[in-house]
Amino acid sequence: MILNDNGREYDTDKVDTYSAYTQRLIVRLIYLRYVAIRDLLSPNCCSKLHLKDVKQAVKEEKNIQRIKNVFGYSVDEINFYIDYADQNIPMVR
Repeated sequence: MILNDNGREYDTDKVDTYSAYTQRLIVRLIYLRYVAIRDLLSPNCCSKLHLKDVKQAVKEEKNIQRIKNVFGYSVDEINFYIDYADQNIPMVR
């Protein structure tokens, strides 16, 4: 998947070819986008949803539409951010 960050594009299939700094930057970018999705879906801003609750909420069409309207992410992007965070970012689990 191609990530676009203010005009910079990163290919997640080629992460291993990037420098360590760029790799950390990509992981941080994905984490921040996951957190933005999680916070949008949370009914209470002070309490953070658990990963399983985020995955459950994303299955509802109204939540998908809300994320699309606010952030402009496609369904593939939304699922990618959640799955990547689950698999590669320990503090999300």
